[in-house]
Amino acid sequence: MSNFKEQAEIDIDKTFFRKDEFAEEVIIDGKPVPLINDEEMLNGKSEVYAMGLAQGEELILVRAKDLNRLPQPGDQLNKAGKKWYVRHALSESGVYILRIGKNTK
Repeated sequence: MSNFKEQAEIDIDKTFFRKDEFAEEVIIDGKPVPLINDEEMLNGKSEVYAMGLAQGEELILVRAKDLNRLPQPGDQLNKAGKKWYVRHALSESGVYILRIGKNTK
């Protein structure tokens, strides 16, 4: 019988990160990666205003095994051919939770 962590890892792969369930495949740094874009976790704060200019912001979930390492705040990420910057990064149960924005601030 498997333990809870093993079962959770199976669920993450076979349910949450399936392209026909919650995930979509996006090219990140030149590699196709299943990810979940979770706008609801941003609590409706998908636009940040600084110095009068609107900047897009997203919260994405990516399996840890699909990236080489946990990105750090300030790191650049190429998502679907566009430059994004990591604002906050958290690793939880084999999943990276990344808040990314279109500029470094």
